Amino acid sequence: MHFRIRKNVIQVIRTTYDENKKKGVNSIIGTVLLSKPELSDELRVRLTAEEIFAFDTWVNTQHRTSMLREEIAALTLAETMVLAEKWFERSNDAGATQMVVRDILFHWQSLRKMLAKKGLLE
Repeated sequence: MHFRIRKNVIQVIRTTYDENKKKGVNSIIGTVLLSKPELSDELRVRLTAEEIFAFDTWVNTQHRTSMLREEIAALTLAETMVLAEKWFERSNDAGATQMVVRDILFHWQSLRKMLAKKGLLE
């Protein structure tokens, strides 16, 4: 059993051994909303007790850790931007800074769109 995050869902995947292929075969058992990672009754019926325990453990560790990282990133973004500004002031490597700037601008535009969509920009 393992889990794969795809856009807004968590895919619940079971690996079974295929004698003919002599290797494991992955099959998606179901999906769970990433925003509300709870097993539906329908999906719960298709899983074994061990798989349900694995999902619960994953949510309580990996998923929770990811959510906390996102929160910390948002709460410290302004401070990180100040530090980045200082680095750009000192940096003399035009090639490296240009690559970083392209990446920053792409993600900044995406963040700005989401902030505007949520009505958080003036």
